[in-house]
Amino acid sequence: MVDIAGVVQGFNGVQPLPGLTDAWTWTMGVRFAYGLALTPDGGHAVQMNVRGEADLELMASVLSYARERSSEVLAAVPFAVLDGYKPPADYQFDTVGAVMPAVYRLHKKIPDLAEVTYQVFPAWRCEFSGRETQIEASDRFTKFLESADIKRLPRPFLKMRFDNPRTGGGSIGDELGLATPDLLFSELRKLDGAEGAWIDFQNFQNILRRASWEDGLRLDGQAIELNDLVADTHKFLYDGVDDES
Repeated sequence: MVDIAGVVQGFNGVQPLPGLTDAWTWTMGVRFAYGLALTPDGGHAVQMNVRGEADLELMASVLSYARERSSEVLAAVPFAVLDGYKPPADYQFDTVGAVMPAVYRLHKKIPDLAEVTYQVFPAWRCEFSGRETQIEASDRFTKFLESADIKRLPRPFLKMRFDNPRTGGGSIGDELGLATPDLLFSELRKLDGAEGAWIDFQNFQNILRRASWEDGLRLDGQAIELNDLVADTHKFLYDGVDDES
């Protein structure tokens, strides 16, 4: 078994992370800061990466929360979603996310350490469906979430497909694909007057809705005004719905 503490304490500039035992922090110039903590079994680690200057209080808070729920972190397939998180003041995160090494590998030059280190990050519940494939998790983590930015806004999980005969825009194939809210809201506004146009979209609760133009704008077949559709969809993506039945 790799001596995680021994390896990490050999990193350049490494220091104990204030407020947390068996945890350390180090930087890569002014570009990145890192924090790592041992899990209770001593055989694994959780690590948080930050772009720019780190908030060490936030870092200790995230690593501590992940360590407390390390059994869930180590069972990540491909994500672990640790909801109920309460961040330090000035932050609005409500979840800690964890990603398995097979999705995003840390310490590639130290294979033994890479195998047992799980990246964790402050997040929002709306960013995870709990049903991501490993490929989807990799795309979400590397292209959508920007997890190293501790000042970021939520990036809700969204899958969609669409067709708009008037604009010629549309998705390819029958499968729902990962997308950004900006794309969805843009296409919702293009439905106006586009007879036969439709958009299927799915939120983090894996609930599917359809917006369309059929002699008027409709949501799941019911007439709706554009402003109401945009507001309802924003809530659907970021907050979800109370009744998932």
